[in-house]
Amino acid sequence: MPFDFRRFDIYRKVPKDLTQPTYTGAIISICCCLFILFLFLSELTGFITTEIVNELYVDDPDKDSGGKIDVSLNISLPNLHCELVGLDIQDEMGRHEVGHVDNSMKIPLNNGVGCRFEGQFSINKEVSQQPDVRVHMFQ
Repeated sequence: MPFDFRRFDIYRKVPKDLTQPTYTGAIISICCCLFILFLFLSELTGFITTEIVNELYVDDPDKDSGGKIDVSLNISLPNLHCELVGLDIQDEMGRHEVGHVDNSMKIPLNNGVGCRFEGQFSINKEVSQQPDVRVHMFQ
């Protein structure tokens, strides 16, 4: 007895004992199951995939301080040489400083293999209630 492909039709409209499965219904059923599997796997890989983002968001708890937010930064990078480390400051008011060096210091770690970066700077507050600062370490 040959294999009956019509058994895969899962969208029958009346009880099984009163229906005749069709090839079209079986093809639609298989395509739907494959599409569901594809959607599941793509969402699963999107959930499992890690994304590295080097942004730092600062929220000012003192809403009445006016104008500027003081930021102190102390980052240890044990496997990055000091000559490769720099600071890029960007705030939501349009200020964008590349290679900021005022009030910053690079301290070698692990015999020059790593670096500790310390810096202090001020950023403008956003007009809204939530200031947003992006500090980028670049190579």
